[in-house]
Formats: sequence, C-alpha cells, structure tokens
Amino acid sequence: MSDNVNDSDISSVITVLYVEDNPANIKLMQDIFDEFLSYKLLCATNAEEGIELAKQTIPNLMLMDINMGGMNGYQALEIIKNDAAIAAIPVIAISADAMPHQIEEGLAKGFVDYWPKPFNIVELIKSLKNRLEP
Repeated sequence: MSDNVNDSDISSVITVLYVEDNPANIKLMQDIFDEFLSYKLLCATNAEEGIELAKQTIPNLMLMDINMGGMNGYQALEIIKNDAAIAAIPVIAISADAMPHQIEEGLAKGFVDYWPKPFNIVELIKSLKNRLEP
C-alpha cells in the first residue's frame, strides 16, 4: 500500500486487535498475519491498553486472552460491552482454559467465539476469513 491512500482504501482495511500479555503469543499471531492474512493486526499487551486502542481504532474484531496480569479478559469484555462506542465489536476469547465448562462460561459471558490454546493455525486462519470476509 502506498503512502497516498484514498479514503475508500482506508475504509476497506480490515483490522483485528489482539489483546495478549505473552510476547511469544503476540509474535506468533504477527507471523500468522504477515504470512497468511491480509488484515491489519494491532496488538495490546494488557486489557486496559486493548480497551483504549479499541476506542481509538474501532477494529472489525478483537481477539482477547482471558488470563492476563491485572484486568483479565472477562473484566475487559464487560467494559467493552458497556461502552456504546465499542460495544458492537465482536470479541473472541483465546485461552489455555479449554475445559468444556470454561468454554461455555466464556460464550455465556458474551464472547462470540472461544478458541482454546494452543490453537490450530489452519483453523484460526479459516475462522478469521469466514468471520471477516463477505
């Protein structure tokens, strides 16, 4: 993409915000996006930063780790869902908490999907494309 981008090009960019406190997981997701996906990936290293970045950028989708230091993913989701400016952003949980009751709890609390770690990269790519492309 050149520096001279018109407004219609900017509005057509699909943006995903990944909120994750583990640098290795952030690097993996960046590599997946760089190699296999044409979406813009933004990353935040904690929930508070993720909420602020969501307000500034209004991404098409958020990927949210559940277990982070400080505010966890459930607390962040509650704040997002109660903020009219960002409440419509779909949020997918990504967590090592992969027991069926944990997945059910995440979906019941408002995540649109719940991907257990370690995730299958092929399935992640397919799921993102299905969710973000018409």
